[in-house]
Amino acid sequence: MSNSTSTADSSTDSNSTQRQGRQVAKRAFAAELNDATHVFKQSDEERAPNFALLPSGETANRYFLVGTVTEVNDVGKDSEYWQARIVDPTGTVFVYAGQYQPDAAAFLSGLEPPAYVAITAKPSTYETDDGNVNVSLRPETITRVDEATRNQWVRETIDRTAARLDAFEDGDKDGTDSTPYVAMCREQYGDNLSLEVYRDGLNDAREDVGMDAVRYDDADGEVEVEAEADTKDGSTRVYDADDADQSDDGDHDTDSNVESEPEGETEEEAIDEAALASAVANAGLEE
Repeated sequence: MSNSTSTADSSTDSNSTQRQGRQVAKRAFAAELNDATHVFKQSDEERAPNFALLPSGETANRYFLVGTVTEVNDVGKDSEYWQARIVDPTGTVFVYAGQYQPDAAAFLSGLEPPAYVAITAKPSTYETDDGNVNVSLRPETITRVDEATRNQWVRETIDRTAARLDAFEDGDKDGTDSTPYVAMCREQYGDNLSLEVYRDGLNDAREDVGMDAVRYDDADGEVEVEAEADTKDGSTRVYDADDADQSDDGDHDTDSNVESEPEGETEEEAIDEAALASAVANAGLEE
């Protein structure tokens, strides 16, 4: 898998869209995904796709996420309709699969939590009785993965999210918006828009995979603090906030008894590009 994740998500959109004919699946943590409540179309065409507006200043027609299924329930009344609770280091998302997602529904019906899964899914929003807007996901592909794949997704998503936040804030400093959606974020989310919340979420994710937190100072800009972490072989390794390839010995978002894929391959082999592509059932649409 490519480690060049310091650029914003939009840098890969055109190539991936042209290659696949569908919208690229964006990486986003639960904390931001759940706040992406504004959904719109980019054109007036009848079959124009819907896009969710990410508070970091980008749009998403589809998501690519890897997390831990902690609970699965059939919440249907007249027919099976499966709800899965999936957690990542920043929060929880809910996935729903029924008759229009038969493969995903069959997968969830036989899944024994807790388990690591990789998903490509489309967002859906609905309004509650009290007027709040909630986000849920409709899976396109879903498959079991191992802990190494999950942790690599966390590292990659840290980089992608940080790049979006940096671009947003750089535009604030020089008075120019990095994307046309930054202004839309300010308009749609208003006082509820707080990038600091997502910065804090990134530090939660860094801690989860054994990376050190990054401190942001309004006056001096970003300050990185290195920290030492013990490796499994007893040696000491220095972690850096920009390091997307270090081993992970931190706490995870689920119990230690998560059933992983069989061992026997190295972590590098488990998380290379081919393996991760296979992890999403050959969707080939992740960033």
